[in-house]
Amino acid sequence: MSGESWSNLDRVDQKIIEILNANARTPSKEIAVELRKHGHDVSDRTIRKRIERLEKSGIIKGYKAVLSDVTESNEHEALFVKFRVTKSLETLKESIREYVVSLPHYLLVANMEGEWNMLIILRLERGLKEPSAKIIEKFSDDIIDYRITKFDFKNVNVVNMALLFL
Repeated sequence: MSGESWSNLDRVDQKIIEILNANARTPSKEIAVELRKHGHDVSDRTIRKRIERLEKSGIIKGYKAVLSDVTESNEHEALFVKFRVTKSLETLKESIREYVVSLPHYLLVANMEGEWNMLIILRLERGLKEPSAKIIEKFSDDIIDYRITKFDFKNVNVVNMALLFL
């Protein structure tokens, strides 16, 4: 990013991003009305300028189409993995990461410290039961323990989630 970072965003910028994330086609006039409801005295011209600045700084990188009913589920699977102690643990983690990111339904791969070595989050697709099973099967010689937990996402704060990847 050129000069601006997520941590420097004020409440107005955060609310603009939240509104655009819900509907990228929201007119600046509607955004200004919504912000005024929350006590921010801004004009639609100010909103347009702020959006332009957010785009130029790289915080807003673009807009995309979000297709409805592509996945019929908001369910996900978290796979916690514990590996055998080995000199090549980092190489193993990298191999698993490369494999997981090649899967069409992966959302996150994170190295962990403590009891578990890695967390993998996958979206459950219709007709696909336990996508984690493929990972466990492929790397079974290196995995000494694992746990699978199903969950669904609700009320995700996209602005704060983006801070994970800075």
